[in-house]
Amino acid sequence: MSDIDFYVTAATRNEVLGVPLGTPPETWEEALGDDFLDDVQKSRMRRDYGLVEISFTKRNGVWESVSVSLQIHRLAHGLEGMVPPPLTRAYGMFSERVEFDHFCTELQARGGALEEVADASIGGFCHFRESAAQSSVYVVKEPPHNGLKAGTLWSIVLSRASQE
Repeated sequence: MSDIDFYVTAATRNEVLGVPLGTPPETWEEALGDDFLDDVQKSRMRRDYGLVEISFTKRNGVWESVSVSLQIHRLAHGLEGMVPPPLTRAYGMFSERVEFDHFCTELQARGGALEEVADASIGGFCHFRESAAQSSVYVVKEPPHNGLKAGTLWSIVLSRASQE
């Protein structure tokens, strides 16, 4: 398996290491480990694992994950401490950059499909949506963005709202 396998699986299934959206922080910690930073503000929490960033909402006193952002652009600054060890064990070494064409080819080979979304609010990026899972894929359109060239994956966002 490879990092591309991870990104394609996440984008088409709306899950990370088999953990779906809607689960509590403890489930994510079991899957991704305990090396994270929590930013809690009232009924919202962001858990940052480097490559993986999870957003939670507190409902009726219970935290549940509502979105996951795969911050692929962060890897361009170096891999050390950015990829949670369980991901490396499952998928092998991660690359500092991921070409959209390579990602798209693999996604299509597994039956996935991307549609471009017209979104003027995200200047410098192209926004695509995976047809079945409704995950969002952001691609660098106009460099420079963190030193990444056009056609490089910026992030993939898995959202619970897209599943409802």
